[in-house]
Parts: sequence; C-alpha cells; structure tokens
Amino acid sequence: MNKTILYRVFVGAMTTLAIFFMGADTYEGASFGIVLVDNGYTRSIDTEQETVLGLMDELGFFIHEFDVVSPALNFPIHRGMVIEIERAFPVFIRLDGNPELIPFYARPGAALVTIAADFGNLFDNDNEQIIFDTTVARHRPEPGEIIDLLTIGWATRAEYEPLPFEREYVESFLVPVGETAIYREGAPGLRRMAFQREYLAGQLVYEGFLSDSIVRQPLSEIVHIGVPLPPNTALSACGQAFTYSRMVLMESTAYTLSVSCTGRTPDHPWWGITASGMQAQVGVVAVDTNVIPFHTRMYIEGYGFAVAGDRGGAIRGYKVDVFLDTMAEVRQWGRRHNVRVWILE
Repeated sequence: MNKTILYRVFVGAMTTLAIFFMGADTYEGASFGIVLVDNGYTRSIDTEQETVLGLMDELGFFIHEFDVVSPALNFPIHRGMVIEIERAFPVFIRLDGNPELIPFYARPGAALVTIAADFGNLFDNDNEQIIFDTTVARHRPEPGEIIDLLTIGWATRAEYEPLPFEREYVESFLVPVGETAIYREGAPGLRRMAFQREYLAGQLVYEGFLSDSIVRQPLSEIVHIGVPLPPNTALSACGQAFTYSRMVLMESTAYTLSVSCTGRTPDHPWWGITASGMQAQVGVVAVDTNVIPFHTRMYIEGYGFAVAGDRGGAIRGYKVDVFLDTMAEVRQWGRRHNVRVWILE
C-alpha cells in the first residue's frame, strides 16, 4: 500500500509542476479565451476544446481524485469562462507510530477527520479502522505536515470444549442375565465459546466474552443389561418379546395358492379366500379348529407371528399348515416335527 500511495504522490506532484511551468511559458500573455485559476495561479488560455476535461487533456494536467475542478470536467467550454482548480495537497501519515512516513494527498482544505476517513478507505479490511485524536478533529493540516493516525482492529478468538455424553441403561432380554452390552456407542458433543479481541496499533488492548453455542450435541451411549424373561414371555427371532398363554409342539407343513395345494384355479370364485373368509397370505395359517379356534394369534417357530384363518381336510389335531408365497418355499419348508407354537394371549 505504501509504494502505491508514494507513486501516486510522486506522479501527481511532478506532472502538475511540470505542466504549470510549461503552461506559463506557452500561454502567458494571451489576451482572450479561457481564464484558468490553478491553485491560485491565474493565466489566460486559448483553446478549441469543447469540455473542461478536453482542456485538461490538452494541457496534460494530472487531475488527482481529490482535486476540485470547477466547473466539472464534463462541463462545456465557452469563451470568457473561468475554470478553477483547487489542488489536493501532500501530507505524511505516521501510522501507529511507525517512523516510516506514508505520503498521502489530502482534499483541499480538509480537516483531520476527513483525511483519516480517506486514508482509511485504502484499507480493504472490514475488521479494521483508522482513528485519530478526537480533540483535534477540526484541525486542518498544512501541506507537508505529519499526521499521526492509529489503526484499531477487531478479531474473534474461539475456544472449543468437549461435552461429555451420558450413559443410558436399558433392560434387555437379548443379553445374558447379569451381563451388559453396548447397544449404541456414545459420542461427545462440542461447545464453542467466542471472545472479541480489540487491537490498537497492533497491540491487544481488550478481550471480552462474545457468545456461547453448542456446535454438536452429545450422543448418549445406550447399554443393554440382561434381565430374565418374565413368566409366559418369549422372544421372537428378531428379539421382540411376546406373552403367551401356552406353548405346544406341533407338526408343520406349508401350502400356497397353487392348484395342487388348494384345488382351485385363479378363475374360481373362492380362489385365495380361506375358510374363515380371510385373504390367503403370509401370516395366515391353517389349523384344526377343534384344537385352535379361528382368529387365534400365535407365534410359530421358524415362521413368525400368525393367525389361525384356514383349515383343511388333512389338518387334524396338533398340525399347522403355514402359508408361503411360492412352491419353492413350500418345498423348502417341507414337513417339520416338534415345531414350537406359542399361543398368544
């Protein structure tokens, strides 16, 4: 930044001085045309330019962004008009007490508060500002004067703290009695605490609490504790506990909606309808209703939860015919003996 400002100052100053003296020799003594007042120096100029900007280009004048040209550069020129230029003037910025001075152009007649604002605009940093001695805010520096300015900046510092997770104990029939097993691993949470820092001339002068937030909630750990099953309670294959009134051993076969199993074709009006009026589907089984009444709920070892919804001529006594979707499954099931069947309450 310092080299850029120094270059602008050097080019502006050299160009303005050179053109001024060249202009004095070239246009001195003209008795008609334009009156140019350049920082208090008056001269007459004859020109064919149409605008003030055209005249500045013709003269080779360097117009600094803080120079004040009146009328404006786009104003049309007419004979006898007066053009005034108030030049920005050089000052030197001593930033944060650094002995290396920074050359800078100030607006004509600018007070210290304006110079500080203009100089601060050179900083592309939203977290930093330029400040000055407010007791002399209305002071209007002279050309070449040294101006003391300070940078004040802000930054956020964060601290992270792990949050411990809790442990939950859950009774389970799937774990041996008296033993424990982790069902879900716990994970710590994360807390973020932010602090605001303030720097003056690059030195830390203040730090205060800013905010407190939970970045990640802790995940509790779940531990299963093995407990004995209550009386008349059993577990399904997937670990679901169920209560039953009694358990019986039965012979089991399987059937599907094939003609060989039901004696009916799809065009039969009762095709797919069981003796109880239920739709034949997985979970509906055929029983001897003298042993197990219709609509009795049960759990069949190797099959799952079912309801008594059908019967058959070959189903007599402690037999159960389970429904399966395909003949391949029926063949795989085959004929099984001593299948445990729990009659549910």
